[in-house]
Amino acid sequence: MKKFFLAIVFAVSAMVMFNACTISEEQLAEKVKKAMVDDEKANGKTLEVISFDLGQKVDEKYNGVLTGRLDGQEVVYDVVVIDEGSDYDVDWDIRKAEINDSLKVEVQDALKGNVEFAN
Repeated sequence: MKKFFLAIVFAVSAMVMFNACTISEEQLAEKVKKAMVDDEKANGKTLEVISFDLGQKVDEKYNGVLTGRLDGQEVVYDVVVIDEGSDYDVDWDIRKAEINDSLKVEVQDALKGNVEFAN
């Protein structure tokens, strides 16, 4: 009986420790957004998050999309998050098409005379 009781205590303890080490998807998404905003701030830029979809988890990996404004320009980031239980690894890149689109708008504005150039 003593062994059975110890096995139950051990199993419950293991479940509590395992649950304490993992974070919810909502918590993970908030941490990723904060990391991205803080990184851009460290680079002297301002990132305002409009929306963030962490995406579907496949194995331990999420492929998400963050839409925001970087120094006033609308941008879209492709975000990859690897969930390692108590820790995570995140990597993101601005979509190149989004950069090209914003440059096209600036060039069109310049051709229309809507942009002033500093000497």
